[in-house]
Amino acid sequence: MADTRASSEKMETQRVEEAEMVPVAAVDTTANTITDTDDAGDVTPPGYWTSFRFIGSVIAIVLLGNNLFIGYSMPANILSVIGKDLNAGTSISLASLTLTLIKGVFLLLVGSISDIVGRRYFLLGGQLINFIGAIIAARATSVNMLIGASALVGLGQATQLLYPMLIQEIVPNKYRGISQGLFSLAIFPTIALGPAFARYMVANPKFGWRALYWLDSITVGISFILFAVCYFPPGFKELQGGRMSRRSILKRIDYVGFFLYGGGLVCLLLALSWGGSKHPWKSATIISLLVVGVVVLAIFFIYEIYMPLEMPLLPMGLFKNHSFVVAVIVGSCGQMSWYAYNLLWPYHIQNLYTTNNTTVGWLSCVTGIALATGEMIMGFFCKKGGHIRIQMYVSVALYTTFSGIMSIANQNRESLAVGMVASVGFCVGWIELITIVIATLVVPPDQIGTGSAFFASTRATTGTIVTSIYVAIYNNRWASLMAPDVTKAVEAAGLPSSSVPQLLTAMANGTTAALNAVPGFNSTINAAMVDGRKTAYATALGDVYLTSIAFGSIALISIFFAKNDIETKFTNFLNKTVTHVGTGKDELSVKEKGEM
Repeated sequence: MADTRASSEKMETQRVEEAEMVPVAAVDTTANTITDTDDAGDVTPPGYWTSFRFIGSVIAIVLLGNNLFIGYSMPANILSVIGKDLNAGTSISLASLTLTLIKGVFLLLVGSISDIVGRRYFLLGGQLINFIGAIIAARATSVNMLIGASALVGLGQATQLLYPMLIQEIVPNKYRGISQGLFSLAIFPTIALGPAFARYMVANPKFGWRALYWLDSITVGISFILFAVCYFPPGFKELQGGRMSRRSILKRIDYVGFFLYGGGLVCLLLALSWGGSKHPWKSATIISLLVVGVVVLAIFFIYEIYMPLEMPLLPMGLFKNHSFVVAVIVGSCGQMSWYAYNLLWPYHIQNLYTTNNTTVGWLSCVTGIALATGEMIMGFFCKKGGHIRIQMYVSVALYTTFSGIMSIANQNRESLAVGMVASVGFCVGWIELITIVIATLVVPPDQIGTGSAFFASTRATTGTIVTSIYVAIYNNRWASLMAPDVTKAVEAAGLPSSSVPQLLTAMANGTTAALNAVPGFNSTINAAMVDGRKTAYATALGDVYLTSIAFGSIALISIFFAKNDIETKFTNFLNKTVTHVGTGKDELSVKEKGEM
């Protein structure tokens, strides 16, 4: 078997075949297919699943995945509280924005370079930087100090965003769906219950917002130690086999591509983050950033296509793989809907149902709970159910339908709203599970990091774009609907038409005294006013939910172009083990010698 393999194939399977650690898989990177001579049995090295290094590496990756939500999502949920404590005003948003920008810019570089030189030291370096950033953030005494700390956390999270791929590549292909489902269970506390936990920490005087960063530093620190002790995937020597030196690698890195990609992405994300808030959308600043960002990213793709690069930042061959492109599009569309609910569902709750902080916190968790549940359940069904294209069609069609139903979830239909949010979240989790598995399954094994990084980067970027679209629709619609909906409601309740202008002014004033001064105002009119205001919010939110149907339609059309052979990829092929070949301290090697 080994004699029939090309040398490039040995590199892509990380040299483990040479030690007969993965003896049955063969890779054809040209055709992008994986064949398997024995799909029936477990071909992992003896003792692999129960070895200290495998278990320790899995725990490290689980902690790394949780770090992503502890260090960003939880603080973002209580950003206004943090800003008030630091007297930051509106500048507190820069902490979140800086983290997002740094993370997005370095993500693709980390993914592509780690494919070539190995992942161990990228992960160790990322966790160490995050550890330092989390400690600084926990001790921050000013907003500028927090922004600087957020930059360090963001740099560390550029490695954390690759957590799905880290699990996927150390288990055989046939277990990738199950492993992703189990991993979703492992990060359930942070991805699903994070909003409620963050609000609890803030409400409890013993903890406060700083406790979130201390928690981040603790989990990052434990993850760093476990990676250092247990995680030994193929490194530079194993991957390159003496073909290139570290100096030649440094010379061949696509620095121009990195600066083009990073510069274009920064301009685009700044424009989308500042537009409509810090600057009007029609301002010269926003327009300039949008134009420069789009043009520079276009130049980046042209550069990557036509320049004879030995180590391109983004190999264009990935885009010839139809299934990979479909996974990126469908996964991004699913993420767009997820962003809509993750962003607007708390507003939906507060404006239509309740303002109780605890209730809002727990109801806000519905989106994360549903998404994680979808990934967990469908992870076990992914391979066994087969017909991956049909699964994609069904999941996308369902979430598109549920989004349409969600548009009628007004102030009188709280149960319907909760049910639809849970249903959409479950479907998005199903979509995310499938697309993550496909994106790592159909790319050449030696480009799994690059493919995963581009996939994650695209989903994050499109999520930021669509967030701006959703916010613009919501703000414009409720502002235009508020006066007519309130007028209709209070006039039907008996308020004279001549009192309506004064009532609208009193509403803007926001004081009880102003409302009581309106001629004809009473408890019945007050109830009608509140209901009219809720109607305006419900209609504006409904229009946003209807927008998700467009993205669902795009996803449905793109699935048509996916290849119908994805099921054939679920083989015994093992991309990497957590232990490279040839070290005397290697636990697996020692065990194998004892068995021999």
